[in-house]
Amino acid sequence: MAAFALRWARPAAIAAVVELITVGGTGAGPHRFGRPLDLWGLPLLVAAAGATAFARRWAAPSLAISLACTAAYVALGYPTDSPFFLGVAVTAYLSGAPGARVRTALFAVATLAAFGAASLLGRAGGGNPGLTEAAIAVAALLAGQVAAEWQGRARRRTEEAREEEALRRLAEERLRIARDLHDVVSHSIAMINVQASAAVHVMEERPEEARAALVAIKAASRDALRDLRGILGLLRQIDAGESRSPAVGLDQVASLAEGVRRAGVPVALDVDAGGAPLPASVDMTAYRVVQEALTNVVRHAPGAAASVTVTRRPDALVVAVEDDGRAVGAAGRDGRQGAGHGLAGMRERVRAAGGKLETGPLPTGGFAVRATLPLHGEGG
Repeated sequence: MAAFALRWARPAAIAAVVELITVGGTGAGPHRFGRPLDLWGLPLLVAAAGATAFARRWAAPSLAISLACTAAYVALGYPTDSPFFLGVAVTAYLSGAPGARVRTALFAVATLAAFGAASLLGRAGGGNPGLTEAAIAVAALLAGQVAAEWQGRARRRTEEAREEEALRRLAEERLRIARDLHDVVSHSIAMINVQASAAVHVMEERPEEARAALVAIKAASRDALRDLRGILGLLRQIDAGESRSPAVGLDQVASLAEGVRRAGVPVALDVDAGGAPLPASVDMTAYRVVQEALTNVVRHAPGAAASVTVTRRPDALVVAVEDDGRAVGAAGRDGRQGAGHGLAGMRERVRAAGGKLETGPLPTGGFAVRATLPLHGEGG
């Protein structure tokens, strides 16, 4: 009931105003010519003005009724020195709709013909009564069509912009999920691969070391499954506004480093991120940078030692990961410069957080990753 009232409140108010002006202005008199308004003419004016309430929803029938009643009013010789034509003019304007140009043209011709014939039948004095009002009605009809076309184009532009924004958000979400999957799977598979290789080599001669490697594989696979469940949980969420990245941060770097150490890569930690809590995006990005950098050490520089340094400055968090090994590619350069999607994904993450990433080989050998993440609203 409430929805019905809201839908019809505005059309009803417009119709009431048009009725008041049309009927009141015509009935007030006195008129210089034409027969007095009686019980035959009054319903014609009421119907012609009342059609405005339905012009938006049923344009063609409403305009046809309003035009017929107004033409009949003129044909019966009622006074035309009054706002009798307001109903058909307003109905003509409101009947405009995007793409209804043919209908508008047909009604324009019909309006001129109907008023022309009615004025001849009315035989009232004063030249051609009704023809001026016919021109006004046609002008209102054309103006309504132009306005409807313009509003239609504006709505289409708004819809296109909304669709483009939705596609952009979808692309960003897909990229974020792809980065999360890469970080989780790449790191865990690298750990499992190293430990599995170690277990194969020492299984016969040093079964205890093989057992330790298998325990490390179990831990790495458990962590990978946990993170994957978290990502899949995000994908199952109905409300995209509640979507979040898996809750990881610098407080888990020690556990991450321990897993890398079990893969045979010594890791030295120097993490100083004390003070106020870090912004969630900065905290997660810092962790992912460390994770990807250590994964690259395990994968591309076996036997190297790595160091992780996190320094909190007043305006930024600086994350540096270095190793003393060297993975040489076919061109004689460090092979990690173009390794897979890892560095590209890391760069995208840092850029999304408003930071800067620097990567490259060290002069003394090895590789360095340095990310500077701004702490917006903190410090000077």
